[in-house]
Amino acid sequence: MAKVIETTFRVRYAETDASGVVYHANYLVWFELGRGEWFWQQERDYHRDIEARGLNWPVVEASVRYLAPARYGDLVTVRTWLKELQSRAFTIAYEVIHAETKQVLCTGWTRHLNVDNEWRVRPIPADIRELLTGDSND
Repeated sequence: MAKVIETTFRVRYAETDASGVVYHANYLVWFELGRGEWFWQQERDYHRDIEARGLNWPVVEASVRYLAPARYGDLVTVRTWLKELQSRAFTIAYEVIHAETKQVLCTGWTRHLNVDNEWRVRPIPADIRELLTGDSND
């Protein structure tokens, strides 16, 4: 089973619309927050482990399914895990839940390509695959 990382925070007023409901695009920002924490909490550094090697992981596709609204002041948790790993791409999955009621508010995923500094698609090196899957021996 893939390692699931949880990131919990309170919904800020700036993330809501005039009715106090989280604006739909902010869920993608929360996905990015979860993705960053997924990497950090596994003792990885995106700059050191990826960018310094001349690689980048742009988001090339995203999906979001809204199930219930989050509101200003709610405590929410973003659950993040590796969904799929291919030779040149990978998919990260997300679930946003209300931290107190455990109601699922949103689900989704982002697909990333492994590209070099000239933005050419490249195979994901074996050691980086280990970083993504958590299969390294350190």
